[in-house]
Amino acid sequence: MAATETPDLREDEARLRDLALRYARMMDNLSFDDLPTVFADDGVLSGPGYEMTGHDQLRAGLQSLDQFEATLHGVLNTYFEIDGDRATGEVYCVANHVHQVDGLPFKLDMGIRYADEYTRKGEIWVIQRRVFNMVWETDTPMRMSVDGKPQAAA
Repeated sequence: MAATETPDLREDEARLRDLALRYARMMDNLSFDDLPTVFADDGVLSGPGYEMTGHDQLRAGLQSLDQFEATLHGVLNTYFEIDGDRATGEVYCVANHVHQVDGLPFKLDMGIRYADEYTRKGEIWVIQRRVFNMVWETDTPMRMSVDGKPQAAA
């Protein structure tokens, strides 16, 4: 443990990593009743061309994930700076989205870097502001024939 690290700091970092995992799980399960344990009441999620504030807007906006047959948000690197009951952080994520294009199975993959602000709410941390930063994106067929054409699921 570095000289500036304390058990309390390590516990807060663990709770913030848990928050990143709860966010991913909420998204993949479309379990938006969990919003109060993930976002502050006036929490904000923004990205290119959108900004949602508060649980009602978040629920309405995030519900668009139901257009996908499945999603899988994998949380990777996390970095946090904690100052009392406030913190900032960066969370890396690879998000996979299964969908259909002209009746064929495709997978939309996104490399995401979230820039976050957090606040402590009782014993848990919640997201006060999350900015969605797309690093890369690919949308590819899930199955290909030997001649390189997309094909239907077997």
